Amino acid sequence: MMLKNISLLLFIVVCGNLVSAQKYLSKEMPEISEEWNENTFTSTKTFTENIGGAQEFTILSAILKDNSLAKSIENNEMVTVFAFSDAAFSEYSKKEKNALLANKQMMNSVVKYLIVPGRIDKHGLETEAKKHKDQFYLATLLGEKLKVIEEGGQLYLIDMEGRRAAITATNFTHKNGFFHIIDGLVFPNIK
Repeated sequence: MMLKNISLLLFIVVCGNLVSAQKYLSKEMPEISEEWNENTFTSTKTFTENIGGAQEFTILSAILKDNSLAKSIENNEMVTVFAFSDAAFSEYSKKEKNALLANKQMMNSVVKYLIVPGRIDKHGLETEAKKHKDQFYLATLLGEKLKVIEEGGQLYLIDMEGRRAAITATNFTHKNGFFHIIDGLVFPNIK
């Protein structure tokens, strides 16, 4: 009887060690790749590297050439970025667009306003919207709140002035989290 108990205990300890050791067998994470508009975004690249080769993000890529801004994304352990494409500027005249882009402080603030600490996928956004009667707020790297609403199954970001941007493509991974693509610009409350 004593031998059976010792054998059983030894078996449990050995199996427990084998199972727990599996967790540490591989230190490499599998690469996750997603296609969008003939672009491939991967989890092994930074956010800046992912959008750098995409024709749809030339404006955002140029803004991120400011090293301090790119580093603020990379230095955070996990972040979710709401990325505006060049098409987000289509509602502005050429003069308005040039004025916006010339104001580097404003554009840096806009980018930081669209970055949220933590990894938030589409499901997480939808779950929070349902929990809070179709609207909730996210804290951003800029220190301001960004409103998220759901209307008719579509998620939108809304700024303090009521400007809205639809979240049109979701759940792309980068080295430090997720990014989602939005179709417009929302602005922080800059005094």
